[in-house]
Amino acid sequence: MDFDKVIDARVSTRKYIDKKIEKNNLEKIVDAGVKAPVGNSLYENMAITVISNKDLIQEILEEAREIVNDPKANPIYSAPYLIIISAKEGHITRLEDTACIIENMALKATDLEIGSCYIRGMFERFGKDARFIKKLNLEENFYPVHGLILGYPKEKLQGKNHKIKTNYIY
Repeated sequence: MDFDKVIDARVSTRKYIDKKIEKNNLEKIVDAGVKAPVGNSLYENMAITVISNKDLIQEILEEAREIVNDPKANPIYSAPYLIIISAKEGHITRLEDTACIIENMALKATDLEIGSCYIRGMFERFGKDARFIKKLNLEENFYPVHGLILGYPKEKLQGKNHKIKTNYIY
């Protein structure tokens, strides 16, 4: 897909069909994240975990529901894939780096006509002692920062007419 079309089509997807993403497409999406800029080139302070295991995704969802005390909360929107971006404790630019990694992956997913949605709030509520963290096989002192859900969208990806106040000063 043409880059401008990718930018125009990228949108947060919250409704997915139950269809597996082909391995090579999943690898392309992750590779786009790996190529994102990271502050001071400290790539060793970042980690990407790709989860397609429905039981683990459900376990993470249940823990999120407990935290917000809402048994019906669905911050993962029933997406079949969850990618968690983690950072080493103390990594100063973890939020910015995570955002760059996730945006690169979201754009590549859009290019492949795969839906995505940046998941932030859920991860900000988890503490460093969240039960699921041990199952991510992270290096010591790495903790989840934010996530990206992926899946084939129920509806065709169509961007919105976003408006951000813009000033040009020449």
